Amino acid sequence: MNVNFKPLGIAAAVAAASAGYAGMANAQSGALAAETELGDLAIVPYYTVREGYATGVNVINTSDRTQALKIRFRRAEDSMDALDFNVVLSPQDVYTGFITADGDDIKFVSNDNSCTAPAYPAGGFQMPNIYRGAPTNVTNSIDATSGYIEILSMGSPVTETSAVAVAAKHDATGVPADCAGVRDNFFRGGVSMTTRGVVDSALTVQRVTNPTTGAVVPTDNVWEESPNSLKVSYFIKSDETGVEFGDNAVHVENYFDGPAMTNQQLGVFDGDLCGFDHPDLNGGSPDTVCGATGASIGLYDDLRTVLGAQTLINDWSANAAGDFTVDTDWVVTIPGQYLMVDLPFFQVGLDTGFDVCTRGGTTITGTGTAFDGVSLPPCDFRDIPMTATFTVYDREEQGIVVEEGDLVVSPQPPSEIPVDVLSREVNVIQWGNAPVLNAPAFIAVDGPDGARFGWTSLAATSSPDTRVCEYNPGSFNPIAQALGYDIPDMTCNTVTSPAPMIGFVAWQRAFANLPAANYGRIVSHSRTQSAP
Repeated sequence: MNVNFKPLGIAAAVAAASAGYAGMANAQSGALAAETELGDLAIVPYYTVREGYATGVNVINTSDRTQALKIRFRRAEDSMDALDFNVVLSPQDVYTGFITADGDDIKFVSNDNSCTAPAYPAGGFQMPNIYRGAPTNVTNSIDATSGYIEILSMGSPVTETSAVAVAAKHDATGVPADCAGVRDNFFRGGVSMTTRGVVDSALTVQRVTNPTTGAVVPTDNVWEESPNSLKVSYFIKSDETGVEFGDNAVHVENYFDGPAMTNQQLGVFDGDLCGFDHPDLNGGSPDTVCGATGASIGLYDDLRTVLGAQTLINDWSANAAGDFTVDTDWVVTIPGQYLMVDLPFFQVGLDTGFDVCTRGGTTITGTGTAFDGVSLPPCDFRDIPMTATFTVYDREEQGIVVEEGDLVVSPQPPSEIPVDVLSREVNVIQWGNAPVLNAPAFIAVDGPDGARFGWTSLAATSSPDTRVCEYNPGSFNPIAQALGYDIPDMTCNTVTSPAPMIGFVAWQRAFANLPAANYGRIVSHSRTQSAP
């Protein structure tokens, strides 16, 4: 297990706006904001626990307000929720930990004292098996040993004298006053001043012990939108190679327009839209009762507008000079694609291995149920697979050239442009002679003949008919129910906004005769965006 982590002091900003994107974006205005690297939503483009790597996160609450957070790890193949839990940070609090392989298990390990819901177990939070493996209904799919991370602000209590703020506050020894009391706020079925748990997105109940009488008194906590106070960074390290690199997360400002408190007991597979699946990149709870008092839903279209790109631009290297090598891997993450499938049918396909969730519709066969032969509507409206076009240059302005051809008026762009497919939520492009991230699957792109380093512009085009799917509270899909899935029905509406794309290039410099000198760095992609 990798345990000797130290936070990185990297202050590199996410590449700047007109040629790239700011690390902190304003989702409500749809315009890029100042590069403050703070927000109420943060996305870490990549985590990995493969072949000796582990990935750490460092979350700082820079404000004087208590703040409840959702930390969620999403599988690289299809961004299904592989592991999530809640953390409550007191003012100026910091939460740190790392995700790592532990034998056949994947665990999030932390020695932090901040209150979590559920309670932090000995040995760490273990990733459940539900989305731990690779989906069986996708050819050459990959598992949850890599993916990306969402960190979402669920809300802040309206006053720092509220029960939850007092309970989460650290004492002089660095220990919160009452983490069990904090966890009361994440049970389901809360009743104001009566029963612990979530009443709605803006109201929770916890039990408070009267210090004089010893009586336990249910007490309300009222929540509101959190300030833009999150500062999130990450690092990826291998004890085997000694390589360590990291950066700031991508921060989004003013993403949520209200509180988004949800329970940590049940989810959409239980028909609970006020459970642990929310909030997500589409906003707060879609439940008509729970969500009526909290953050809006339908926010993913705004995020797409802010993080959408015409092209991604970065360096590449495949340099080998004797015992010294410099290799690069690109990561291209397309966050939020889980919001673009009709989940009841998508889940049936994941669990059964049948191809029942398709872009053009299909007919159920081979299930052994009364629904064999039933025609299903289109279900998959994701941007992926995206057509990826690479324009590759070396450092001397030379591109890939066709060996024979007609005379042309110069200058001309490269005549031969590599085209590939971004088929996953998280895609790795390997440029070097050796892998950097040890990804289970990758795209290989050739450079100009004889070139050892250069730069590339990547243009990616979404699949046709992109839609965002939202739940219909109180309505269940009858076909999915008959197959044993009590998942609320969904309606999927067309979007024309560009696909969000984030990521970085990971550099690895290796010295064969002096491994202790190996090192790495991360540089976030720059991007171009279409004019509004």
